[in-house]
Amino acid sequence: MNHPRPPLLRLYIAGENDRDRHATWLELFFDLVFVFAIAELAHQLHSDLSWTGIAGFAALFVPVWWLWIDFSYYADQFDVNNGPYRLVMLGVMFGLVVMALTVPDALDGGAAEFATMYATLRLVIIFLYVQAWRFVPQSRELTARYVLSFSVAFFLWLISIAMPEPTCFWLWAVALLIEISNGPITYLTIRCVPTQNSHMDERFGLFVIIVLGEAIIAVATGVAETDWQLGSILTGIGGFVVAVSLWWMYFERADESVINQALRGGKMDLLRSYIYGYSHIFAFMGIVATGVGIQFAIEAAAGHSFGTEARTVLCGGAAIFLMGVTTLQWASPNPLPGKVIAARLTTAALTVLLIPVGVWLSPLAIVGWISIAFVALNRFDGIPLPAGQV
Repeated sequence: MNHPRPPLLRLYIAGENDRDRHATWLELFFDLVFVFAIAELAHQLHSDLSWTGIAGFAALFVPVWWLWIDFSYYADQFDVNNGPYRLVMLGVMFGLVVMALTVPDALDGGAAEFATMYATLRLVIIFLYVQAWRFVPQSRELTARYVLSFSVAFFLWLISIAMPEPTCFWLWAVALLIEISNGPITYLTIRCVPTQNSHMDERFGLFVIIVLGEAIIAVATGVAETDWQLGSILTGIGGFVVAVSLWWMYFERADESVINQALRGGKMDLLRSYIYGYSHIFAFMGIVATGVGIQFAIEAAAGHSFGTEARTVLCGGAAIFLMGVTTLQWASPNPLPGKVIAARLTTAALTVLLIPVGVWLSPLAIVGWISIAFVALNRFDGIPLPAGQV
């Protein structure tokens, strides 16, 4: 008796047996690769402490983050655990490792190598959406839009390989703008929004853990490389408290229902979900920068300089995290109270003020102030969600 072959690709339909979805082993393995990519960005920032280096870190963080978003959201929509798609995702992981190796020189003579690897990975995501268009009829309007816009951006990346610096960087910026704006424009204008059973909120949380891990490594490395001097140890303790506070602030209000509610709601719900999702880049970038900044402070406590650039990485990173986490939690179905928003914005402003004022303060004092301020914020606004919403 002949049995019908299962489809090669399927949408995660809401209401199926996989109602309570969680990250698969493949998705967890995929996220692990980004530990290396994030580490390369952090090491590059640490090795090039200049205004150019800081700007380069922020600029390269965007395409790395966007690759994670694209492949993660594709796996959120479609089952990639079947044979051929699993192999494709494993190949993508290898490509990400190679791309991460091109990060240190991407803005200084190695633009062609970085663009080549990035364009190759963009071609893979286009291929995956073409397959989704073939095998998942209910998603064709969505996937056709994605294939079209991603193809236009892909050709810009392809052209940039042959262009000299800095012309190629402008092509990168335009291509990224097309890629990043495609999602909200598509979801807000298509007639039928496919409602997969999403677990993207969990994936965001897992990525927060990844970047927090990099911050912890930066703190530990800073202490180890200063021969355990007392000032460095105390600064490292303050840095660990800051890292714990970042974790606490994000996960105390983590809500795993944001994307699912948006997919089943109206246009405003979809718009708020994009504000929620895209604000994560500032939270991610802020965590990594804060970790590197704490490493600078630990080294400075042992006698190294702690100039304006180093204070900008530390204090600016902490402030960017505050802005990002506040925005994404404001955009969730359980928005932040006004007094919490005001307290966080005030703390962010005072933290930025430490950049010029910090010339008269020790690195330990600056890290100590940030750690106390973040602990106080968590004590002030750390209210868990009602039962059943986390």
